[in-house]
Amino acid sequence: MVESDLIVNEREPNASLLLSYIKGRASASERKQVEEWMAENEENEQVVLQLGRIYFAQRTHQRIASRDPHAAFESMQKRKKGRQVKMWIQRIAVAAACLTGVVFVTKYISKAQKPAQQISQLITVEANPGMRTHIHLPDGTTAYLNSNSTLTYTIPFDEKERSVALKGEAYFKVSHNAEQPFVVSVADDNMHIRVLGTEFNVQAYQDEENIQTTLVEGSVKLLYKNESGKIVEQSLKPSEKADFNHLSKNMMVKTVDTEYDTAWMDGRLVFKDTPLPEVLKKLSHFYNVKFEVTDPIIKGYNFTGTFSNRQLSQILDYLKISSNINYTINQSEKDDSEGVKYTTIVLRKRS
Repeated sequence: MVESDLIVNEREPNASLLLSYIKGRASASERKQVEEWMAENEENEQVVLQLGRIYFAQRTHQRIASRDPHAAFESMQKRKKGRQVKMWIQRIAVAAACLTGVVFVTKYISKAQKPAQQISQLITVEANPGMRTHIHLPDGTTAYLNSNSTLTYTIPFDEKERSVALKGEAYFKVSHNAEQPFVVSVADDNMHIRVLGTEFNVQAYQDEENIQTTLVEGSVKLLYKNESGKIVEQSLKPSEKADFNHLSKNMMVKTVDTEYDTAWMDGRLVFKDTPLPEVLKKLSHFYNVKFEVTDPIIKGYNFTGTFSNRQLSQILDYLKISSNINYTINQSEKDDSEGVKYTTIVLRKRS
């Protein structure tokens, strides 16, 4: 059967069966089916190896900082042939470490079985609520994800650019490649951040109008549409922060102390005469809570303090003492099966 220019092979194992084989959960007949299919040609073997790499990255994330799984995979790919692939996959399964703070979601994208064509995988990395994590991308770039943040990308990267999509907050240490720019898409493609090799922080949560980009080293170019729909380019220099409202299309750039926007990576929160609404926003993302302010006057307060790996209750107590604010903690009664569970902190002025 022919659909467009793709020939569908009815004997080709589906993604679910291949993953079962990689994880060592396939039955004898299923293993035979996969191994016979792998033996047909080298391209089939490449498919299993590619999926093996994803499984390896998923199950050994905690070791990823001290070794390069992509380089290890390429080395294995050159040495392992035929049934040796199966042995390699089994060793991965045995050595796999438990994953904490991050969820990998992979989507197997099957393309035509042509010698020069690679199999692509769509990968989504999610930092669990209230936790932070980091991952090494195939090009050597390191991405740090804040709580409740999601990074999506396809491997291998496109030849022209290294594209990723972010929902939430992330800090990027981008490996330099002048021939292949690194592009971060945020707010449903309302803005693109284009770099060659640099370090910067991006905050682009879905429930917020503003996208904040803070440059630490190097340079970045922000591409966005203005009120008339024309694509505008905004360059940043180190220690500059761009605040873009993707609804009003308003862009503001100012010089900042980058520590305030990047301390979260080390488990720290730093505030210096910071408006309370901004403080609450950072606390909300860091601790996976929601704030309800009953007295509008509180929103006019400023707050100063540095907290390192502190419990939220300690910060709230400090806020209570320094800013004359009372708080009440309301636990969510929402069932876990209905989605993310939030605790609500109600703030009010002390009389």
